[in-house]
Amino acid sequence: MMKTSSKMLFMMMTIISTIIVISSSNWLNMWMGMEINLMSFIPLTFKSKNNFLSQSSMMYFLIQSMASTIFIIIILMYKYMFFNMNNTSIVKIIIMITMMMKMGMPPFHMWFPEMMSKISWNMCVMLMTWQKIAPMYILSLIMENNKLMMMMIMLSTIMGAILGLNHTSIRKIMAYSSINHVGWMMAAAMINKKLWMMYMMLYSLMIIPMCMNLSKYNIMYINQFNIKSLSMTEKLSFMIMMMSMGGLPPFIGFMPKWMTIEYMIISNEMMMLTVMMLSSMVTLSYYMRMISSINMMASNSQKWVILNKMSKTSTTNMLYINMMLPLFILLMNFM
Repeated sequence: MMKTSSKMLFMMMTIISTIIVISSSNWLNMWMGMEINLMSFIPLTFKSKNNFLSQSSMMYFLIQSMASTIFIIIILMYKYMFFNMNNTSIVKIIIMITMMMKMGMPPFHMWFPEMMSKISWNMCVMLMTWQKIAPMYILSLIMENNKLMMMMIMLSTIMGAILGLNHTSIRKIMAYSSINHVGWMMAAAMINKKLWMMYMMLYSLMIIPMCMNLSKYNIMYINQFNIKSLSMTEKLSFMIMMMSMGGLPPFIGFMPKWMTIEYMIISNEMMMLTVMMLSSMVTLSYYMRMISSINMMASNSQKWVILNKMSKTSTTNMLYINMMLPLFILLMNFM
């Protein structure tokens, strides 16, 4: 088992490497930051005497290194004029493909749910949030409002929605939900370069407490929601978090989608918006399926049982976080 001090070091390197990418002004430094990020994230996923985690680490390394290799080759070829300076669109398309590979977007998504199903909940949070920041930032720099980009966004939202219906593993469902959310983020970045950062921040705010709760009760599959020791407060907390993840108003999960919808209506991207909203309804359906299994289970505990102090505080905080949408609306009106 990796020592805590080593884990902390690799965690710090992962954070610093992403900051290097965001603060870099040239492509080579960005590539270097992503390579540091790759080599510092892999040890975090690794555990001794666990073949599944070793397999997932190798899978992650192969995909990320392949994307990084294509990325550095295209940068060097462009720098030394192997490409015509007028043909920058080809360079942008290849860079876009490499970043999509790194984030696990369709049609390069198959490794992402498989890896998610083999790692711990803490690493799932990292993979769904922090590890997407650097590639998403690079994508936002080169993104243009064209038909190819619109097709990629619609493909991401549709496949993220439909493929999640076929699974009972919660980690795989969350992975496909993340693919759907990345499509929304790309749409936000295409219209407004800073809007995707707000989306990512609010998405992280939703995903962290949800994964903490799932990790706490060691829930990996939908049928494991049959925990009779759950109090009514904890059930309610789970249900609100899932409705928030599905983007149902008045929960905070609706806020980033609402902002994106508003900007897309202004930009007159109605066809893409319709597809995205329909796919979002499909993702909501598989969160509602989880909620139904929570609702139908019997509880041995009293309805509003007094929990231990730590559990009660964390549950209440999660309820407050997910009910913050009216406050955000009020703040936006004052801005």
